[in-house]
Amino acid sequence: MGAVMADQIRFLRDVRDHRMTIELDQGVHRSIKFSRPGSNTYYFRLNTWPGHLAISGDMGSYVFSRVQDMFDFFRDREMIGRINPQYWHEKADAVDRNGGAKRYSPEKFRAAIREESAEWQVRLGDAQKILAEIEELASEGFGHEHEAYAAVRDFEASGGNSFDCFESELTDWDFGYLWLLRAIVWGIKQYDLHHQGRTQADHDKRVLAGVL
Repeated sequence: MGAVMADQIRFLRDVRDHRMTIELDQGVHRSIKFSRPGSNTYYFRLNTWPGHLAISGDMGSYVFSRVQDMFDFFRDREMIGRINPQYWHEKADAVDRNGGAKRYSPEKFRAAIREESAEWQVRLGDAQKILAEIEELASEGFGHEHEAYAAVRDFEASGGNSFDCFESELTDWDFGYLWLLRAIVWGIKQYDLHHQGRTQADHDKRVLAGVL
């Protein structure tokens, strides 16, 4: 199972008991809350006004701006849960106070140093020793990309091998940011189904039947 599909399944599990409460619905002026009864765990609220959409709640807050009705901008017309993290991030006017949309990725760090060190010309007999040294560096629990870059800059393997001009991207999309994007798409779908007089169960049955 790919990471994208796994994240989508995780999200759907997080919101499986959510109910929609329409607090305001006047043209592009909307306030819609999604939460499980009696709990604020994973709750979120969508607010729209001309040219803007804000999502807030348990997983953070973002504001996006692009077109008059931002439901049109984010609407997944194929209803398959597709998101576009890079393009949508370009339309963000405000980001969550706990950090941006990207975080240091240990997985990207490990992949980068393994890839670059594999191109080194090493002396006979040093290969296994260098591999162990690289794996030791890869296992370091850096909390930020600046720490990882500093460690790479100061690193010297057996035989004098080192990383020259190490500029690999060490961040990846933050889990919370991706979760919120999925929440926007999913929330708009629930809103649309409501206005069509349909439920999520109705929609799923039609998908299985090949009719939308």
